[in-house]
Amino acid sequence: MEIDFVRLAGSIAYAGFFVAAALWDMWSRKIPNWIPAALLALFLTAQFLFWPAPDWLSSLMAFGLVMLAGVPMFARRLIGAGDVKLMAVAALFAGMENLLLLTIATAIAGGALALVALVARPYAVAMPGWIRTRAGVPYGVAIAVGALQVGVDSGLLAVSHRLVHLQL
Repeated sequence: MEIDFVRLAGSIAYAGFFVAAALWDMWSRKIPNWIPAALLALFLTAQFLFWPAPDWLSSLMAFGLVMLAGVPMFARRLIGAGDVKLMAVAALFAGMENLLLLTIATAIAGGALALVALVARPYAVAMPGWIRTRAGVPYGVAIAVGALQVGVDSGLLAVSHRLVHLQL
């Protein structure tokens, strides 16, 4: 297998930004605007440099669909604005081809996270300073898990664009 270092740098940035969003959301229950903006810049750069991403129309349709569903949910205070932005930029990378995978992986991770939050809440109150004990779930963690799953399944996180077939 040949390692493409430009592609590797893009894969590390993709994973790093989503992990940063998850950790930030877990700690402060907010996703700073620079993370979705950096992911958007990475998407635009990746289109021209190294990733076999979905076509523009597919990516923009997925982005629009997530925004169309997310903005009313934010208006009703069901989810945060950072969650909507992070999910929308994850949909850019997924495109319409992988939007269902992104949604299902995010929902499963969110359900598991909600169960962990319910079990851990009494212990978190006993350890002030570790995690904010506000009600709700830091859903940026679930979105990051969904985006990383899409990255693995779609080849966004592959470090090589050419695999050598080994005959054993």
